[in-house]
Amino acid sequence: MDNPRITEKEIGIIKRAQAGDESAFNWIYKRYKGFVTHVLNHYLNDYDEAKDIANVVFLKVHKKLSTFVEYDSFGGWLRIITNRVAIDYIRKQKQFRRMKSLDSEDYRLWSKDQLTPDADLVNRQTYGEVIENFKMLPKKHQEIMRLFYVENLTVPQIVDAMNMSKGTVKSILSRSRKKLKQTFSK
Repeated sequence: MDNPRITEKEIGIIKRAQAGDESAFNWIYKRYKGFVTHVLNHYLNDYDEAKDIANVVFLKVHKKLSTFVEYDSFGGWLRIITNRVAIDYIRKQKQFRRMKSLDSEDYRLWSKDQLTPDADLVNRQTYGEVIENFKMLPKKHQEIMRLFYVENLTVPQIVDAMNMSKGTVKSILSRSRKKLKQTFSK
C-alpha cells in the first residue's frame, strides 16, 4: 500500500491536531487507521493483532505530532513510525517467547556472544536474582533498570519514555550497576 496522498484540507487538520485539537487528531486516527493496520499486518501476518498494535502507533503519533513539519510527507512519516513500532513489537515478542521457553532459574540475560563489560555482572546472576535485586534501588532507578534490562529498550528510548536527559539515564544505569555489583560480590 502506497503512502496516502495528503490534501490541503488534511494539512489544516494536522496543524489543528498539533495545536491540541483532539477532534482533529480523532479525524487523523480514523483517516489513517486502515493504512497503519495494513502496514502492521504486513509485518505481523495477524490482522487482529495489527489492529491492536495500531493503537500503539497512534499513541506515538499523538506524542510526536508536535515535532512534525514536512506536511507533504505525512504518510511517509506515519509509515516510519509504524515500521518502528512493528519491529519493536516483534523483537519483544521473540524475547518473551524465549523467556517463557527457558526455566527462569537458568535463564541468563545475555548469551556469551552478546556479553559486554557492563553486562558481565548481570550475566553471572540468574534473571530472577537480578530482578529481585532491582527492588533495593530507588524507584526511578528500578524503572530505568527494568526498561533497559527487562523491556530491552535502548538509552534513547528510555530518554523518550522517562522524559529525562541522556546523561541522566546513563548515569543512573551506571550507578545502579555498581550498586548491584556490590550486592552480588558480598
